[in-house]
Amino acid sequence: MLLNPPGMLNPASLPHWPYAHALDQELTRHGIPPGAVRVERGYRYSTTMRLVLSWDASRCAGPGGIRLIWHDDTGWAHSLLRPDAVGAIPRGPLTALHRVFATPHDVAQLAGALVSRRFHLYEGEHHDQWEGVAQIRAAIGAFHLAMRADRAS
Repeated sequence: MLLNPPGMLNPASLPHWPYAHALDQELTRHGIPPGAVRVERGYRYSTTMRLVLSWDASRCAGPGGIRLIWHDDTGWAHSLLRPDAVGAIPRGPLTALHRVFATPHDVAQLAGALVSRRFHLYEGEHHDQWEGVAQIRAAIGAFHLAMRADRAS
């Protein structure tokens, strides 16, 4: 993972950074670190925390790449990256991950299955939740309150 991705914000200042770091460590342990990572705060209807992990076609079995997208309110989804690198084909939620904060181990197992196109492994169900979830949810809540206070003043 690119632990200090370029951008205006220091990613370590974002409340979901510890989850991204834990994911990075587990993906690396499984031998499938993503080729590109974005750790950001989205600007949809409200401020949501977001992670994007990408593996381009050169790092995947099959004709294209894979992108995993995480939002703090909805959890994990994925899309297939076209071989011509001109966009992605949304595939929807990763229903096998039943928790918004799925364990890094479960995410790494599913990422490995998607990258290698061993889809039979992707069909399992993973119900465990990451042990750092309470601290991250509290940090995200505090971040949202600070954002609302800034908008109100």
